[in-house]
Amino acid sequence: MLTPKGYTNRGQIQNYLLHGVKDYFVPQIDHWIAQMEKFIETETQRVFIADETASVKKFDGNGEIELFVPECIEITEVKVTSSDGTEIIITSDYYYLYPINKMPRSRIKLADDSGYSFTSGEQNIEITAKWGYSETCPSDISFATTVLVAGIINFSADMQNEVKSEAIGSYNVTYKDSNGWQDFVQAKEIIYNYRRIVV
Repeated sequence: MLTPKGYTNRGQIQNYLLHGVKDYFVPQIDHWIAQMEKFIETETQRVFIADETASVKKFDGNGEIELFVPECIEITEVKVTSSDGTEIIITSDYYYLYPINKMPRSRIKLADDSGYSFTSGEQNIEITAKWGYSETCPSDISFATTVLVAGIINFSADMQNEVKSEAIGSYNVTYKDSNGWQDFVQAKEIIYNYRRIVV
């Protein structure tokens, strides 16, 4: 079973459902949370809780002074390997992160007067960063995750007199009243609005 990242938790789900969860059912709920986190990440092309520790990703050098990277909240090292195999560590004094004054960052621009570039090559750029959208999960994504997992729990309980059911990924969700269904519609809209266009 997958381990949840923390987009929601059992307490939030129990509060939403207005009833508790039996202890023996806890591992299954954790698995559903992790599955819905994975579903949301696939739909949005975003990871909403950034890594706690920085890790390296490699990129092809483009010969320019700008490089687009996956979303991150902190960059700790920029390393360029030149065509002759020389490794150059570019310190933060010589690059800027964009967008300005907003997280997450998704673009690195080397200072015009730095004398550096992202030398053309294959997998010759190494960026060490805390990859992801935010340090903590945005509250609306947390709400959407909670609603989806609650819907799965409702479906698995074979709820009577449900309003509607719908497939989400490889799961089915069910809601007992119109308010629950409206929350589900809102959750889908939240996920849609966070979609990242990857070119």
